[in-house]
Amino acid sequence: MICYVDIEHERVLQDAEKRPTQLIRRMEVKLRLEEISGQACLLQNYSRVTRQRLKEWGIQALLISGCGADWSEYDEADLAEMYRIVRDADLPILGFCGGHQLIALAHGVPLGPMRRLEAGEKDIYPGLGPGYHKEWDHTPVRVLKADPIFEGLGKEAVFLEAHYWEMKEVPPGFELLASTDVCRIQAVRRTGTLVYGTQFHPEYYYFSEEEETLYNDGRKLLANFFKLAGILE
Repeated sequence: MICYVDIEHERVLQDAEKRPTQLIRRMEVKLRLEEISGQACLLQNYSRVTRQRLKEWGIQALLISGCGADWSEYDEADLAEMYRIVRDADLPILGFCGGHQLIALAHGVPLGPMRRLEAGEKDIYPGLGPGYHKEWDHTPVRVLKADPIFEGLGKEAVFLEAHYWEMKEVPPGFELLASTDVCRIQAVRRTGTLVYGTQFHPEYYYFSEEEETLYNDGRKLLANFFKLAGILE
């Protein structure tokens, strides 16, 4: 069994307008992870996930969601157990966007907005971090260091981006794997373990009827992760 951890803040989860969309998205990802891995996927809020429960549930790999809330809204004490799980690295871990940033926080690495918008520059998504530059929509990501998680994806792959915060440093003991022009730390791996973080969202892959384009690189990356975790042959 695998576990998909929802790290969204309670404020967002209790918002009557946002909650239905949030739940649909999480369920969609759960089903995708089950289809790719061939394993049952347990969807859990981060407040319920502990090292002991992961053992009791028989979890073979942990995937950590993104989040729409800013990190300043979280109580550090509520994240302490997730930090321990990430640092212990007792099982394969892959964090998406906010999950990638949580890995940084667990290792004492600062986060922050990429940059402020320049005069006359359009805010492409003012509902999140108004006044800050964002990476948004499907974006080419350059692979800087060969790693099995990018097997079959070449030197540049396309993934969904939806963020304005970033890691400001590569966590100690990690390697930088991929970058974009506006966000240097797009993918990292902890040396010697299967702990990965991606600033992009490989879990959101789809066919764009408007562009008549199949954005399927995210699915390939997830399959590679499950192979590394020993879940797929």
